[in-house]
Amino acid sequence: AAKTRSFTMPRPPEPELELGEAKVQMPAELDDLAVKEISQLVFQDDRWQTAQQQLQMRALSREQALKMLQEGAEMYGFWPDLARETLESLVAQLMGSDVPSLGLQQWMTASDVHPLGSVVPGENAEKAKSGSQTSIKTGRSSEDGPEAPEVRAMRTIATSRFSADLVALDMAESSPTGGVEVQRFLQEKLPKGNTMAMKPRETTLDWKGHMVSPNYFRVINASIHVVVFVGCAAYALDLVTNKYPQASLMFSWPIFFARLGGMATAVWTALLFLSMARSILTICSRCLPRRGRSFWFTFLDCHKDLHIEAGKALVFYSAVHIVGHCIGTVPGVLQKDVAELNQLLGCAQEHPPYLLHWDLSIFHWPPCPLEEADKPMTFTEALFLTMPGLTGFFLVAVLAAVAVTSRHKFRAQSFECFWNLHNLAIMLWPLLLFLHGSQGWIGIGIPLVIVVCGLPILLYAATRVARLFRYYCAGRSVKILRAVVRLGKDEGLEGSLVQLEVTKPMCLWSWKRNAGMYAYICLPDYSKLQWHPFTITSGYDDETVNFLIAGIGDWTQELASRCLNGTRLPRLALDGPFSAPTQSALDKRVLIAVGAGVGVTPFISLLSTLVSELLSAAKHGLVEAHFYWISREPTEFIFAWNILQKWLKHPILQSKIFIHLYCTAKGPTQNLKSFLFREAVRRQCIVDRKHFKSHLTDWLKQNEVQSLGPQFPWAWAEGGSEDLIWVKCQSLESEGVAAAFKTIHSEQSSRSRNNLEGEDCAEMFPVSFGRPHFKRDIASIGKARPGMNIHVYICGNDGLVGDLQSVCNSCAQEALARSRQNRTALQKYLVHYERFG
Repeated sequence: AAKTRSFTMPRPPEPELELGEAKVQMPAELDDLAVKEISQLVFQDDRWQTAQQQLQMRALSREQALKMLQEGAEMYGFWPDLARETLESLVAQLMGSDVPSLGLQQWMTASDVHPLGSVVPGENAEKAKSGSQTSIKTGRSSEDGPEAPEVRAMRTIATSRFSADLVALDMAESSPTGGVEVQRFLQEKLPKGNTMAMKPRETTLDWKGHMVSPNYFRVINASIHVVVFVGCAAYALDLVTNKYPQASLMFSWPIFFARLGGMATAVWTALLFLSMARSILTICSRCLPRRGRSFWFTFLDCHKDLHIEAGKALVFYSAVHIVGHCIGTVPGVLQKDVAELNQLLGCAQEHPPYLLHWDLSIFHWPPCPLEEADKPMTFTEALFLTMPGLTGFFLVAVLAAVAVTSRHKFRAQSFECFWNLHNLAIMLWPLLLFLHGSQGWIGIGIPLVIVVCGLPILLYAATRVARLFRYYCAGRSVKILRAVVRLGKDEGLEGSLVQLEVTKPMCLWSWKRNAGMYAYICLPDYSKLQWHPFTITSGYDDETVNFLIAGIGDWTQELASRCLNGTRLPRLALDGPFSAPTQSALDKRVLIAVGAGVGVTPFISLLSTLVSELLSAAKHGLVEAHFYWISREPTEFIFAWNILQKWLKHPILQSKIFIHLYCTAKGPTQNLKSFLFREAVRRQCIVDRKHFKSHLTDWLKQNEVQSLGPQFPWAWAEGGSEDLIWVKCQSLESEGVAAAFKTIHSEQSSRSRNNLEGEDCAEMFPVSFGRPHFKRDIASIGKARPGMNIHVYICGNDGLVGDLQSVCNSCAQEALARSRQNRTALQKYLVHYERFG
């Protein structure tokens, strides 16, 4: 065998230290500063510098830079020809200079504080009233020359100290404009990050205090199931033990479950119809008690969820009813002789144990009392040659067809089939139930559908009759005054938005302090049977009924097409308005409204109503309201421009209502104009944050309560680092904006009286990029109002609702810990989310 020789590499000799030379100690690890310096060298991105060098080599002018940035902004969903004041600082960034954004300059100019009650004599008083006008470059007054862009500075009024527990009534009396306690911005900041939600530390909610509205629905749902089951079980037990004691001997124990399932089917049928009697539910919502209002609103608003739950329960209890009869009643009928059966059957007795005896012998098949020739001899005969069997078969067929077509996927693909079958089932189901129970073999003498479902069916019928009356009698006076269409991508109808201003119906239309309600719209010339629900965006004092409709289906895209291409605007029919959870927001002291995309529609109505009430009423219970609008298309913000203009013009509104706009659009990755715009925004925000923080430090020391103003970057004050851009509130008729929208009027002179046509405000407000940091913001709002409950209203997808529920649960856990530590009242975080259909 060959021997393997191994070699060992010699170790290099270690350098010998001379006598007296100290041994060098290498650091065990790098410190944070060293890691940061190395990271900057390794991950250095020089695309911006390269772009600047290339553009300078081509002698880029300011006008060319402005045009490139405008086109880049369009790629992020902004309207064409974005205001020059918005892009001026970005142009400076591209040209290699740093100047604060005009919006930040407006806030810094407006934050000069004057004590409450101080009088500015003479010329200064006039300037304080009208607002100063400053240049973006030099800060000169407008009197120095006509070239300077206008900047209106809204003076901040300092008021006396406000306690966090002070109600809005006292706040309104203390100052004509109100304010915000600046102490909330001095608290310890939360960790930075883009996390939208934080999971609660405990999975089980503390039922003592911070129970949220989704839990209300779970309680309502479980309670209804328990009550229905217990009540139906008691009915079945009384029937087979007291009224028909021989039934359990002849048909065995399955008869109990068959009767339980029959009664439960009738009860859930009643709930099925009652949950869709929207007119009655709306009337009930106006009569709710003040105490426990959120619970009752949740109960009324969960009508769609209750309708779906009733459908599922119908399937279950129908199966229980069928199985009970198949394994108990049918075998008993086939095995027993006619004499034994007639002794048991109620319809064959001279004194039946009926609660109410109706003569329904005309529907008896086979005739009762039974005769030997009419007695079914096989299972097939029992199923198809008896009234209970045949009608039961048709009931199962109707239930199966409705269950299949009600699935979300089927409804999305063929809504008209779903809706037509639903309308057919609405008529067939009660009729078949009546015939099914008319035999009176083992019952109470009258079909259960009459006793249990009679009133709910009549209430639902009243709702449908009211719809027909609105359509044929009052609906002819309804017409569209104005339609504004914003097309989708590639100028297509998919993804388009349509804003409608419609005249109010002459009768059967009640709209008073009911923000966020919804109505059904029908296009009779397209389909007389299709009615679709849409949230009303107008306030209670608006003269028109306004809607904002997204083109995401055949019907909505057809509406946009008819508004654009028809010789006249299409005819509409309205049905409603119906109650929605946003109605309860008007009574809340601290509320947070979060809308995603077109889901902001109920909150536009809520905002409009609050604006009108704050401007008209001397006292209002609102302490502060935060409105979050998250959109991929910033052009959607234009649809609320008339409300934003009112908010910008009145400091009293800015002290109670805070609007947070977020753009989640992502531009193309390999596009120079898109890159220049987004990178210029990022770099400009670094400059603006430095100016803001240096100014904020002095501003916070001046007074304890101050008016923030519309330009205030709330996220930065809370310690965030979101990128944002200040924009002007431009109207639909503004230059550049009109090119992105197509406005059609039914009459050349028709306008909404509440709109401020052609007026653009000089004040600017921030639009942030990315998603809100809800954990940071909601926790900060809650800590600033420790003695008040925080109500969060959501209209968005299930992911957004779930995230905000987790955030509120986490904040509620922290509030519970503070309550126990400080021995104060528990602060609740209640979630209300929009659901209608």
